[in-house]
Amino acid sequence: MTREDDFIGQLEGYLDEYEALTPLPDAIRDAIRAELPTTKQIGPLPGPMRYLSMSMSIPAPARYGLVAAAVVAAVLVGAAVFRGPNTGGGPEPTPTATATPPQLAGDALDPGTYTLTRAYGATITVPAGWGNLRGIGVTNEGSDESFMAVLFWSFPDDFNEVYTDPCNWSSSIIEPPVGPTVDELANALAAQAMRGDAVPTAVTIGGYEGKYLEMSVPTDMDLASCDEGEFRSWLGRYHQGPGQIDRVYILDVDGQRRVLTVNHMPGASEAELAEQQAIVDSIDILP
Repeated sequence: MTREDDFIGQLEGYLDEYEALTPLPDAIRDAIRAELPTTKQIGPLPGPMRYLSMSMSIPAPARYGLVAAAVVAAVLVGAAVFRGPNTGGGPEPTPTATATPPQLAGDALDPGTYTLTRAYGATITVPAGWGNLRGIGVTNEGSDESFMAVLFWSFPDDFNEVYTDPCNWSSSIIEPPVGPTVDELANALAAQAMRGDAVPTAVTIGGYEGKYLEMSVPTDMDLASCDEGEFRSWLGRYHQGPGQIDRVYILDVDGQRRVLTVNHMPGASEAELAEQQAIVDSIDILP
């Protein structure tokens, strides 16, 4: 047996004997053993490195060889840490940043996807001919007879004042105020007078579940006869004219109630309504 064979045997014995004290991953142990026949012996290291702690019962040549083996292990561990897992066998993919849609701002909008700028985190995609509605939604540029809008109601405290009679609203405020859940608001709106067949049904928008109602204004309603000339659903929500349709989506978004209103005047065409529905279908709600 040569001095090198003797050294290799001593080093392997060291790995076996001290494995319980300083366990190494199998891959690193195997790599160290694979390097043993070719690792060159080195002399004493200068400076502080000479104080590398080792059992003094191991002969000097073996101690020097262990330093070399330790260097090999360090290189292998470092490479594993900095390289990270790569199960595909090829180079690591470069992360691709996801572009954030521009904020909903200005008046007229170019066709595209936008991020709402007020109250709710959501994105919405609009075709040509639609404009910004105060950062909370979009509206078409049609006439009063074909007016349409899609918006998130960004004032949750307004639902503290819901009415049983939308024409005589000043004397029909629900007391105590409607509770904070989806069903409480849906049931209160469904019970409003003169709103057609407003029956809550299950719905999902942007991946979040809730309730949907379709609420109408009577076609023969004289809004001037109502309190302050306004036909109201809740505080701040007055309607633009007889025959207007409100499609109301009341959603539970991670425990928070969010309300999406989709309304149109009776003069809107089937093509315009389909365009409006496509906008609703495009909505992505962010938690």
